Amino acid sequence: MFIQENGCGFSTLLVVTGPHRGTMWFDARATCDQILPLNLDGHPISFGDWLGRSSMDLLDW
Repeated sequence: MFIQENGCGFSTLLVVTGPHRGTMWFDARATCDQILPLNLDGHPISFGDWLGRSSMDLLDW
């Protein structure tokens, strides 16, 4: 599910079904053809944990 526009064609997504349900992902397909998981201290981040944080700070490029 689309959650946030991050500019330049990037967006933040929330997975709502399947094994990754409840985790946040960064859609970078506009420039590098990747969808990357957001994480905090090496662990997948939930919507509640993501609130108040920048998606760019939670990426493991």
